[in-house]
Formats: sequence, C-alpha cells, structure tokens
Amino acid sequence: MSRVVRLFLGGLFNELTQDTYRRWFVYQMRVSQTLLIASFASFIIGLVVLVLRRSLLHGDLMLGGLVLFYVGIMFSQHPGFTRVMPSPFASLLLGALSLVWFITYVLGLWFNWVFGLFFAVYYILLLIKGGLGRIPLYWPNTFFLSGLVSFAVAVYTGGLGLVTFPIASIVSLVRRVEGRQRPWYAIDLVYAVALPIMTYFIRNFITVALLSLLTFVVIGVPRGFGPGFKTIYSRAYPVGSSLARVTLVMAVILSLIGVSVFDVLHLLFIGFIAVIMSVLCIPMLIPGILWFSMRFYGVVGYEIPTLLFISALLRALYFLASHVLVAASLLLVFIAYLEVAISYLSGKRVQVL
Repeated sequence: MSRVVRLFLGGLFNELTQDTYRRWFVYQMRVSQTLLIASFASFIIGLVVLVLRRSLLHGDLMLGGLVLFYVGIMFSQHPGFTRVMPSPFASLLLGALSLVWFITYVLGLWFNWVFGLFFAVYYILLLIKGGLGRIPLYWPNTFFLSGLVSFAVAVYTGGLGLVTFPIASIVSLVRRVEGRQRPWYAIDLVYAVALPIMTYFIRNFITVALLSLLTFVVIGVPRGFGPGFKTIYSRAYPVGSSLARVTLVMAVILSLIGVSVFDVLHLLFIGFIAVIMSVLCIPMLIPGILWFSMRFYGVVGYEIPTLLFISALLRALYFLASHVLVAASLLLVFIAYLEVAISYLSGKRVQVL
C-alpha cells in the first residue's frame, strides 16, 4: 500500500534518496514551467481577442489562464510548503488534468467540469498527504485547500466563481511572504469555510463585497516591510501590495453603491490579482521557477503595479465614459505587459541541473 501511495502522491523528504529526489524534482518543475508558459500564452491571446471584440473568449482565456498560472505557481512551491515531493506520475497527472480542463473550458465543451473536478480532488489529495496542520509552515495551505474546494464548486456550477481560486492562492502566498503564517483561527477558519459558499453565490453584489472585505481582513495590514524588499526582484512589492489592499476596499464600496458585479469582479481581476502577480509572482517567484535571472524589473519597478491599478480603476468605472475608459485601461495593461516582457528578455538562463 505504501508503494501505491508513494506512486500516486509522492514521498516525504526523509523517505527519498538524494537521487530519487533530484529525479522527481525535474518532473515537478517541468510541469510547473509548462503550466506557467501556457498561462502566459493565454494572457497574451486573451488581450488580442479583446481587441478583436471577442469578449466571451477573452473572459474564458483570462480566467482559465489565471487558474493555470496559480496552479503552476503553487505546484512549484509544493515541496517547500508540504515537505512532500510529488512523484513523476503525480506531477504528470496533475499537469495533464489541469491542461485538459483548461482546453475544454476555453473551447466551451460542456464536460470540462469533469476534468476540473478530477483535478481539484487529486490536488486536494496531494495537499492532504503532508501539507495540512496548525504549524506555521502548513497553516497557509488551509487557504489553498479552500481555494481548491472553491474551484470544484466553480467548475461544476460554471461562471465567474473561478476567480476565488487565484484569490485563495494569493492569500496563502501573501501570508507567507509577509511573515504572518501563524493561525488566526477565528478569522482564518471563517474565511476558509465561507470561500466555497461565496463561490456559489458570486453573482450577488453582497457576496462580492463580503469576499473583498474578508480577503482584506485575512491578509491584514503589514506593520512594515524590511530590507528584504529592496532588491530588483522585490522592491515593487510594498507598493503593489498596498495598492492591492486599496482595491479590495474599493471593491467593497463599489459593490455596495450598486456598480455591477461584473465590473467589480473586473476590478478584482486587474487591481488585486494582477497587481499582486506583478509584484510577487512575476518578479519574485517565476525567475526561480523558470531558472533565469533578470537584470532589472521595469524602470523602477513601482510603475508596473501602478499602471495595472489605474487600469483596474478605469475598467471598473467605464460606465462614466463608455469605451473610452476601456480603451485607456487596455492600453495601460499593454504597457505593463511590455515592461514585464522587456524585463524578462533582459535576463539570462541559470544552470540548475
């Protein structure tokens, strides 16, 4: 039985020889890299089809790409977050399930939910293998587990609920990177239990307001940022994380004053999720996952999350000037994309293996 479990779910660090760990690590990282590259392609195509006025396809590509992106990010960190190295079979199966779900989802095939449910259940099993508990290393995984359950709810019910999966992943990452991994039981457990429920009712304006408010409470307000946030990779983080928190507050206000749920969710997509991506995942995590280093990140780094934040505001308030604000919002996103692309092209490969 233990061999079967090890084949399907992987093994604890102390169960593996150095050679086995190294071999399994290659599979785990290659799958993570593949998912991230696929998500990048989805984001780029998603912007292009929006210019061509294919709004429904745009939405599917961006939402599906967000899911792939955070699967790639979280799976790349799996050994460090759980002390479990997935087996080659586990890595390949997880990657295949997520990619097949993404393809069938974007193509609008009705049975995409089957692959989505299999993916969610399998990833939950991987997490249960060694990633849950009350100690600080494991506690942020509670949010990710809730995100996986929310993803299962979203793929079964359909619609915009997919947004809760990247939000849950962000909460887990922010709590780690800001050094607040210890449990806040009263708040954290309420959030973890409520997230799948809010996913089901995501089209209700009160739900979106509550989601934004609870997310703000759970990530909290940092007391300060130490010297570790002054490298080219991390110096934009204090600005971006602050703007992302402002977005959550604005989402609460806009929801309660009657702005449409769709527009407020767009605000969260760009102003919260994309802003955090631009200051945490893209500069601080992805170079290590894709095995390269950058010479710089943006002109000063701070302008990338700022551009995205302003873009989010313009998109959320587009009803004030119709398509003029949408065009301006899209232009700012393209500029941010260009800065990220130039920064990545400035880098060079790092020999890992």
